[in-house]
Amino acid sequence: MDISDLEHNYRNSNECYPLKATRCIHGVSRIPCPDCPYKKEEPPIPILKRDEKCFQRCRFPIMLWILSKEQLELYEKVRPPEKKKEDIELAIREGKIVLVEQTLGRF
Repeated sequence: MDISDLEHNYRNSNECYPLKATRCIHGVSRIPCPDCPYKKEEPPIPILKRDEKCFQRCRFPIMLWILSKEQLELYEKVRPPEKKKEDIELAIREGKIVLVEQTLGRF
Protein backbone atom coordinates (compact mmCIF):
# COMPACT_ATOMS: atom_id res chain seq x y z
CA MET A 1 0.00 0.00 0.00
CA ASP A 2 1.49 3.35 -0.97
CA ILE A 3 1.26 6.52 1.12
CA SER A 4 -1.64 8.02 -0.86
CA ASP A 5 -3.71 4.86 -0.31
CA LEU A 6 -2.87 4.93 3.39
CA GLU A 7 -3.88 8.58 3.67
CA HIS A 8 -7.10 7.85 1.79
CA ASN A 9 -7.87 5.06 4.28
CA TYR A 10 -7.23 7.45 7.17
CA ARG A 11 -9.73 9.95 5.71
CA ASN A 12 -12.34 7.20 5.60
CA SER A 13 -11.67 6.25 9.22
CA ASN A 14 -12.98 7.93 12.34
CA GLU A 15 -10.06 6.60 14.37
CA CYS A 16 -8.93 9.39 16.69
CA TYR A 17 -6.46 11.85 15.25
CA PRO A 18 -3.49 11.11 17.58
CA LEU A 19 -3.55 7.44 16.52
CA LYS A 20 -3.59 8.37 12.84
CA ALA A 21 -0.93 11.06 13.24
CA THR A 22 1.51 8.96 15.24
CA ARG A 23 1.12 6.09 12.78
CA CYS A 24 1.95 8.48 9.91
CA ILE A 25 4.89 10.10 11.69
CA HIS A 26 6.34 7.32 13.86
CA GLY A 27 4.96 4.13 12.31
CA VAL A 28 3.08 3.16 15.49
CA SER A 29 -0.14 4.37 17.10
CA ARG A 30 0.04 6.03 20.49
CA ILE A 31 -2.30 8.07 22.65
CA PRO A 32 -1.18 10.60 23.57
CA CYS A 33 1.40 11.49 20.95
CA PRO A 34 4.98 11.15 22.23
CA ASP A 35 5.44 14.92 21.80
CA CYS A 36 2.16 15.87 23.52
CA PRO A 37 2.69 18.46 26.26
CA TYR A 38 -0.54 17.25 27.88
CA LYS A 39 0.30 13.53 28.09
CA LYS A 40 0.60 13.57 31.89
CA GLU A 41 -2.57 15.60 32.37
CA GLU A 42 -4.69 14.54 35.33
CA PRO A 43 -7.28 13.27 34.87
CA PRO A 44 -6.35 11.86 31.45
CA ILE A 45 -8.46 13.01 28.50
CA PRO A 46 -10.98 10.33 27.41
CA ILE A 47 -10.50 9.01 23.87
CA LEU A 48 -13.86 10.42 22.76
CA LYS A 49 -12.71 13.94 23.70
CA ARG A 50 -9.14 13.48 22.43
CA ASP A 51 -9.73 14.87 18.93
CA GLU A 52 -11.42 17.97 20.28
CA LYS A 53 -8.63 18.62 22.79
CA CYS A 54 -5.92 17.94 20.18
CA PHE A 55 -7.49 20.29 17.67
CA GLN A 56 -7.90 23.01 20.31
CA ARG A 57 -4.52 22.80 22.01
CA CYS A 58 -1.91 20.96 19.95
CA ARG A 59 1.10 23.18 19.38
CA PHE A 60 2.05 21.23 16.26
CA PRO A 61 0.34 21.62 12.88
CA ILE A 62 -2.56 19.24 12.28
CA MET A 63 -2.27 16.96 9.23
CA LEU A 64 -5.51 18.02 7.55
CA TRP A 65 -5.16 15.45 4.79
CA ILE A 66 -5.79 12.50 7.14
CA LEU A 67 -8.92 13.87 8.83
CA SER A 68 -12.29 12.24 8.19
CA LYS A 69 -15.27 14.37 7.24
CA GLU A 70 -16.49 14.38 10.86
CA GLN A 71 -13.03 15.27 12.15
CA LEU A 72 -12.80 18.14 9.66
CA GLU A 73 -16.12 19.50 10.92
CA LEU A 74 -14.89 19.34 14.53
CA TYR A 75 -11.56 20.83 13.49
CA GLU A 76 -13.33 23.79 11.84
CA LYS A 77 -15.28 24.47 15.03
CA VAL A 78 -12.51 24.23 17.62
CA ARG A 79 -9.11 24.93 16.03
CA PRO A 80 -7.86 28.48 16.76
CA PRO A 81 -7.55 30.61 13.59
CA GLU A 82 -3.80 31.22 13.99
CA LYS A 83 -3.22 27.47 14.18
CA LYS A 84 -5.37 26.83 11.11
CA LYS A 85 -2.98 28.99 9.11
CA GLU A 86 -0.03 26.83 10.23
CA ASP A 87 -1.97 23.67 9.34
CA ILE A 88 -2.68 24.93 5.83
CA GLU A 89 0.95 25.94 5.39
CA LEU A 90 2.02 22.41 6.39
CA ALA A 91 -0.38 20.89 3.85
CA ILE A 92 1.01 23.16 1.14
CA ARG A 93 4.64 22.33 2.05
CA GLU A 94 3.83 18.61 2.02
CA GLY A 95 1.95 18.87 -1.28
CA LYS A 96 -1.32 17.58 0.17
CA ILE A 97 -4.38 18.90 -1.58
CA VAL A 98 -7.42 17.63 0.29
CA LEU A 99 -9.98 19.85 -1.45
CA VAL A 100 -9.20 18.40 -4.88
CA GLU A 101 -9.85 14.90 -3.60
CA GLN A 102 -13.11 16.03 -1.99
CA THR A 103 -14.21 17.55 -5.29
CA LEU A 104 -13.36 14.36 -7.15
CA GLY A 105 -15.46 12.33 -4.74
CA ARG A 106 -12.55 10.42 -3.23
CA PHE A 107 -13.20 11.76 0.27
